[in-house]
Amino acid sequence: MRVHASILPIKRVIDTGLRQLRSCFDHFYGHRANHHNNLITKLPYWLVVLIMADYNAVGDKFTSPGFSPTNYVKNLVENSVRIDAILNERQQIANLADETNNLLKKNVYKNYMQFIETAKEISYLESEMYQLSHMLTEQQNVMQSLQEVSITDSKGSTTNVSATEKKEEDPKRSLSTLLEKVEGCTRLLDVKDRHIVRSGEMMEVREDNTECKIYLVLLSDGLLLADWLPHRRGPVQYRFQMLYELDNLAVVNVKEDQRSKNCFKILTFPHARQFQCETAAEKRIWMEAIEQTKQAKMAVVTLKRESALLDPKGSLLSLDNNPFDEEEAEDLYECEGGAVLPEWLTELPEDLDVCVAERDFEAAVNLVLKTEEHFSLYPNAKPLEEMKPRIDYRVKHLVDVLTNELHVSPGRSLQGGPRAARRAVSLLIKLGKSSQACDLFLKHRSAILKYSMRQQKMEGATAPYIKKLCELFFTSMVETGQEFSQAFSSNNSCASSFVVWAKDQLQNFVKLFSNHVFTTQVSLSVATECILAVRTHCERLWEIGLDLSFFLEKLLKNDVERIISDSRDKALEAIKLRAAEDRWRPQNLYNKAGLQKLIDDMNNLGVSGISSYVYDECWVSLSSNTVSFCKTFLNLLDDLLKLHTPVTRVLILDSLAATFRAHLRHVDASLANKSFKSDVPLIQKNASFLLETLLEVAEKRCDAKLPHLSGFWNELRQEFASCMSPKSASNKGVTKYPAVAFI
Repeated sequence: MRVHASILPIKRVIDTGLRQLRSCFDHFYGHRANHHNNLITKLPYWLVVLIMADYNAVGDKFTSPGFSPTNYVKNLVENSVRIDAILNERQQIANLADETNNLLKKNVYKNYMQFIETAKEISYLESEMYQLSHMLTEQQNVMQSLQEVSITDSKGSTTNVSATEKKEEDPKRSLSTLLEKVEGCTRLLDVKDRHIVRSGEMMEVREDNTECKIYLVLLSDGLLLADWLPHRRGPVQYRFQMLYELDNLAVVNVKEDQRSKNCFKILTFPHARQFQCETAAEKRIWMEAIEQTKQAKMAVVTLKRESALLDPKGSLLSLDNNPFDEEEAEDLYECEGGAVLPEWLTELPEDLDVCVAERDFEAAVNLVLKTEEHFSLYPNAKPLEEMKPRIDYRVKHLVDVLTNELHVSPGRSLQGGPRAARRAVSLLIKLGKSSQACDLFLKHRSAILKYSMRQQKMEGATAPYIKKLCELFFTSMVETGQEFSQAFSSNNSCASSFVVWAKDQLQNFVKLFSNHVFTTQVSLSVATECILAVRTHCERLWEIGLDLSFFLEKLLKNDVERIISDSRDKALEAIKLRAAEDRWRPQNLYNKAGLQKLIDDMNNLGVSGISSYVYDECWVSLSSNTVSFCKTFLNLLDDLLKLHTPVTRVLILDSLAATFRAHLRHVDASLANKSFKSDVPLIQKNASFLLETLLEVAEKRCDAKLPHLSGFWNELRQEFASCMSPKSASNKGVTKYPAVAFI
């Protein structure tokens, strides 16, 4: 920080006081003073300045005119018996420093605009320093050339100078020659009085020390760069790359070393490009030509501004005139010196640069909209046509900066939230970049969603983890839909992009879902719980007017049908294994506690009336195989009902029928087996339990999701009615239905 001239005497006084203070410590404390020197040297100069500037913020002892640091320290040491007093005094000074620091911060915030103006002045000074550096370099080159010139070579030198002058006699070559060589520069003809000053090939030295051939064209108002085409066809040799305005660039000489010889740099905020010429003379000519062209352009602009301040009679224009008045502006463009722009429009490129540097994007967009409105009022004004390329370049830079706000890179934080994205999106929409804003917004939300999903770790059971993923994913989808509706409320054409994006995100989520749920390690009950959770959460998208349930079912269809078939096959395999080991014996539960446990388990499954099968206190006339099948069938029924959709309806009914028929065939085969001839009454009683009690419970459970299936259940009863005792079959009075009645 630069110290003001009025503060220098105070600085010297405090400096002397600090030295005296340190000597006093050496006198009174000897070697111990070295330990406490840092207590005094931490007192900064700016603190003293603020102390003397603001009387109310400090004590009278520091602000009095006769304050002496030496006497103050001397009295402090004499009156202090222990070091604690000095430490307390040091703490007071530190507190005073903190308070003064806070005051300084408040003043900084208060005078923020003054700091901005200072930054502008610094940038202007920087450009002037570049010019001074170039002028010094030119003078050095001239002196070196004068030292090398001899009397005998004067004639030859004159000849060379004459040749150079003849070479530069035609500074206004036609742009038509440039159009024949450079591809993509037809818009250069839009600006009147633009002409070529100098052109030529040279090498560009990049930051990685690689070189490439480039074609430079110095125009009257800019510097054009074109890439060399190695595989060219026809007269075109180059492709247009960039056009820099002379107002925004500076040319700087590069010190020669082993790697760079005859080089100069073109500085354009925030980049710098280095070019290498073949000879030192060519480099000097290029640098001089660029500087002279810049000065000529600045002189023309200055002359136009001065002429705009005078009326035809030579008197100053009234200061009361409104520069934004449309009629006066129209007269300004239509007058004889009509190449004059309003002051606010002349300073617009610099104002846009400042707004972008300060990240005041709203102000920058407002300036752009104001400029577009002004251009629409005067579409044929030639000064505006010349100004338009400069403004278009700034607008492109502004769009790039706003785009970067939504751009997602691997090392960039995603914690900005939807508010920051909404700001950039709204500004891009104002600039007429709705489609680009929509694409970037959805990509930004995709990155946030992907990052959030990765943060969820698989810990513990599968079902809780899947429920967390569903909650996170569909909540983010709903929030994205709400943000999208707010940002693009007036752009209905972007709605289709959101629908496509939502389908893609759901497809990616289902892939992750399937990798965790549809595996051999996950049971059917857990899988059905997870599927039910994702279906329920998918219905939340109705809040934003989006229904993707049909698309979700399409994505899950193959896996759901596979787990239904697998669960049916596992049930059939279990029935087969238990049938091979079944000996048709009643169950002995040994005590009333065991009996009550069986009754409670069956009641939990919805099967009542087990007491009617109990005899001798703890015996049940149901085999263990029958009880196991009852539990298996009802659990399978509950899980398959959760997976029911119109698509899976037939497969679920076929699986239930196949499972029940497999066990009843085992019952029928046991009745025909002579080995179980003595157990026929027990087998018939078990068959009656299955056909009457179990099927009745299953039918009631299916009525909620699969109504009108009485024909299906009655067909099963009729098919295996022969397995029951004749008395039970006659009492039941089963109604006969055709084979296809349930379909």
